[in-house]
Amino acid sequence: MKKKAIEAMPAIQATADGWCTTVQIIKDTIVLNIHQERELKWRHCFVPETKEYATYDAACGKWNHKRITFCYGVEYECAYGYNEIWGNLDERSELEAGDQKTVYDMIEAHDDHWRKREPEEWARIISDMETRGKIEERECAELRRVKRVKAMMARVPGEPENLREWASEKLDGGRCYCLKDRETGKWTCTACGRQLEKIPGKPKNNDEIICQECGKKIVYLSRRGSVVAAGGFTVVQPIDEEISVVRHFWGECENKPNRQRQVWIGERVRIILFKFGSEKYRLHNWKCDIYYQTFRDEFDNKGNNYNIRMVKSYMYDDGIAEAFRGTVYDSWTKLFTEFAAAGLELEYNKMMCMHASDEYRGLIEMLYRGRFYKLLRETSENVGGYTRWSYTGMLHPDGNSIESVFEISDRQKINRIRDRNGGEIMLAWMRESDKEGFKVSEKVLDWLNQVRLWPGITMDRMTEYMSLEQSMNYLIRQKKEQYQGRTVRSIIEQYADYISMCKKLKKDMTDEMVYRPRELKRRHDEAVEEIKAREEELQAEEYSEKFGEAEQVMQEVRSKFEYTGQVYRILVPQKIVDIVKEGRALHHCAGATDRYFDRIKNHETYICFLRKNEEPDEPFYTIEVEPGGTIRQHRGMFDEEPDIELVKPFLREWQQVIRKRMKAEDHERAAMSKLKREENIEDLKQKNNTRVLAGLMEDFMEAVG
Repeated sequence: MKKKAIEAMPAIQATADGWCTTVQIIKDTIVLNIHQERELKWRHCFVPETKEYATYDAACGKWNHKRITFCYGVEYECAYGYNEIWGNLDERSELEAGDQKTVYDMIEAHDDHWRKREPEEWARIISDMETRGKIEERECAELRRVKRVKAMMARVPGEPENLREWASEKLDGGRCYCLKDRETGKWTCTACGRQLEKIPGKPKNNDEIICQECGKKIVYLSRRGSVVAAGGFTVVQPIDEEISVVRHFWGECENKPNRQRQVWIGERVRIILFKFGSEKYRLHNWKCDIYYQTFRDEFDNKGNNYNIRMVKSYMYDDGIAEAFRGTVYDSWTKLFTEFAAAGLELEYNKMMCMHASDEYRGLIEMLYRGRFYKLLRETSENVGGYTRWSYTGMLHPDGNSIESVFEISDRQKINRIRDRNGGEIMLAWMRESDKEGFKVSEKVLDWLNQVRLWPGITMDRMTEYMSLEQSMNYLIRQKKEQYQGRTVRSIIEQYADYISMCKKLKKDMTDEMVYRPRELKRRHDEAVEEIKAREEELQAEEYSEKFGEAEQVMQEVRSKFEYTGQVYRILVPQKIVDIVKEGRALHHCAGATDRYFDRIKNHETYICFLRKNEEPDEPFYTIEVEPGGTIRQHRGMFDEEPDIELVKPFLREWQQVIRKRMKAEDHERAAMSKLKREENIEDLKQKNNTRVLAGLMEDFMEAVG
């Protein structure tokens, strides 16, 4: 499409109002000058032969790839349905007869649609051709991409000849077995797959014997029906001066009765490494490109259909140096070669992602040279990120000594981790013991690793009253006697729940019978029942402990505020829990929030109960009253106000009694309470909280006298 030539030719102006289109033909291109109210909006250009299109925006003078439907304003008119869209397009794109014939003749010859259409539908035809053109363009682009992928995969060399034997050796040592068929009772040698008429001698389980059929050494297993080993392995291969490949495989070795040992290997991922001189690295700084296995056992870099993940693997010990040379991963050459020769199972892919981190690579080398093999494996796994990879483990790669890397001051504890080939769990416990100064026995360490318990909140609940060894013995016993089938972690949670209830019940926590009950489950259930039986008492104690100052104030003002009339009486609650119960009984907010208790403590307001004399224990009204007798709120059931007109005269009477009982300090408190009330009202006004303001004004009863 000759855009410069189109720009150079002025557009033919509109001759009518509304939507108006004029047509120009520039070589093989149809140019539609689309006007609205005689103003040029777009110059939509279409080449029928190639289905290529582009649109010139007259307002900004720039080209874009808007479709013809967009230019006529029907691109997003989907609310009225498909037919309505086409109707609007036909109406807005109406042409004079001569222009219509010119456009139709040009597009009709290239319209490969299945049915013949009328000249009036020229805009619809162009729209369809633009759609098909984009589809064809995408299909061609995809075909070109697939061709490039196949060409790249064709460059990948074949698997090493001894790969199957090497993988078998790494996964399970290449061992074959003598296995018994549980149904027939016959023995099979998995080395040759033949049945054995007689087992030589009287071997024990895991003894090595000689197969009488093939003469190979096999392992006699009397307790297992089959042996299956599986795992990943990685092969690094050079290809040419531009690329190398890292290939991730998954392998399985299967030994079952009545059949010969079988070994399967399958390739899952290919990572193409680009060398510095390659075109992709030079132009795009691409370090690698990942190809995943597809449904047809081919490889593609467009997606990951099987959701394949790279895992720990063994690395094939050949071709590493040559493959990494000239790539950003060359810094790993020496270490990976040594890891492969040592037969270490590591997360090689994640380590490769950290190729730019000298600190991480130094940490890996330190762990390898120091023979911390389990920590090495876990450190290779503890790499996370997406575009920016980082180490996420417990060690400190930036440390300037082994003590600072491990965060342990005692070198003997570090040596102990190495001697036991400990991982991060042992590292965490050695740090804790180094910090707190306690000892951890070998037996306890074995158990902690077995049940995967870390120091911290979980184990702190056990060691608050017992040592680590006592905790271990206690948990082992409880699991055996009380909690069969439960995890150790869940038993600790049960114990922590029990200890919490004991503290709430004010048990003697120095008594061993309390903190180390023989039957934890029974004692836990008993504590639950006791909590239920003493719920109100415990709740009262809890509130009294939390709001003791407010309760003391209530005791001080009781004589000033309690009053009995002919029909009603005013009571001052003795405990904070009484206010909570009153709020729950009447279903209002008093007692549901701490702000009322803070007001009581500060002598801003007090909470009183209005009761009928004939029903003194039945909640009726809750009153919030200031030290001077001014009533801020009076609330009945569900914040309603039953018989309020009958109640108000008594409240006025009560206010007069309060005024007579007041002393100098009460007047001071009343003045301060009034000031805080006005500040609260002003704040509500600023927040435009009209609902709360209206409720307060309805309840407000100022004490006069």
